[in-house]
Amino acid sequence: MFSVTLSKNRRAWLIGATLATTWNYLFNLGFDHTLKRLTGSTRKSIKLRFLHAFSFELGLLIVFLPIIAWWMEIELLEAFLVDVSFALFYLVYAFVFTWCYDTTFPDTDAAASLD
Repeated sequence: MFSVTLSKNRRAWLIGATLATTWNYLFNLGFDHTLKRLTGSTRKSIKLRFLHAFSFELGLLIVFLPIIAWWMEIELLEAFLVDVSFALFYLVYAFVFTWCYDTTFPDTDAAASLD
């Protein structure tokens, strides 16, 4: 990828996966706590799901961009292209994953707030 050695790419992917996992936990915890405080439930409409997935990816992009540029010793624009390729994949993944998670483990207060 972008004239960078395979070894360096692997480490960048590992750093990215670790960062994404940590960000995923912290972001979702904060998002759901805020949503529950504001609305009384963690139930998300389709519009809110898009906002959730987009803001998750935007935050990850902002945090990961300088790390990619530094680690891979590339310009910020080139790092941005690498980061966007990660983000596009994970944007879809985050949307589907959280929808499945919320369906499998529904908020018990969500049903009560619909009544």
